[in-house]
Amino acid sequence: MTLTTIYKKQLESKYRTPTCSVAMLFHILSIAGIVILPAIVGFYTRNMWVSEMSYLEKPDVQFKYNMLLFLQDKDGGSHVWSTWSYYNTLVQDILSVPSVSIDEQDSDRDGLVDVFNITLQFEKSDIVSFQALLIFQYKLSQVCQLVMETPIYISKKVEEQSLTVFGDIALHQRENLQPHGQNTAYNTSLITDTNVLQSFEIPSILERVSSRSVVTTLQELYSVSEPASTFTTSLILNVPQHRIRYEPGFWEAMKHAWIQYIALLVIVRYVVCKVRAFVFENMIVTTLCSDKTKSS
Repeated sequence: MTLTTIYKKQLESKYRTPTCSVAMLFHILSIAGIVILPAIVGFYTRNMWVSEMSYLEKPDVQFKYNMLLFLQDKDGGSHVWSTWSYYNTLVQDILSVPSVSIDEQDSDRDGLVDVFNITLQFEKSDIVSFQALLIFQYKLSQVCQLVMETPIYISKKVEEQSLTVFGDIALHQRENLQPHGQNTAYNTSLITDTNVLQSFEIPSILERVSSRSVVTTLQELYSVSEPASTFTTSLILNVPQHRIRYEPGFWEAMKHAWIQYIALLVIVRYVVCKVRAFVFENMIVTTLCSDKTKSS
């Protein structure tokens, strides 16, 4: 015959102890352990307090239509050109003015340039090396606010007189950016004095830029050389999304730490409660136990 439960009662045990006792000390330490141990475990297992975060952003890159060009022919002769009239006047003897074509493409119509196509055609031939310093303005605006004037440097050995370079404009960070406030420390002219010839020396410009905590570089993908009667180069520069590393603020770091703390708290609380039950129920510390029936 099947029996049905129609009434049950629970027995509740209460353990009492004087304020100044070993049992009270154990009680306080166990409660403190529930609160403190998750933080200690999280700290020593690392990554509880996030010190670095990252996100993807497509930067706003604008070509400032300023450039320095250096060519060398097979006889060792140099040919130069820039977009600064003062510099061109000083190097009149070796000046070689190219035909310049610049095409900026926004394929996804988000208001940001996706591809720069810069074509330079010279009347010279027998060129064996080519250097270009192109100056851009680089902006970030989503999480980190960054505005800087930055160069893209290209140096190539020339095998044939038609040279095409494909590459991505990349960002290199030595330090994490700050998510608050606008960073304009590097938004200064790369040509410190347009009336001084030494200001246009590419090594000195790159030396100053290389000390920055954040710089742009050209990540070259391919280069193609083809025969031609005069030297022509096409620079096809893509602007992909960049992964930006930054230092999170207090509340953002706390949000991630809190999730890990709660997860550890559940485990620690379960273990500590089991230990407390064992200690009190087996009278390992002296307490006064009283029972009370709970009906249901």
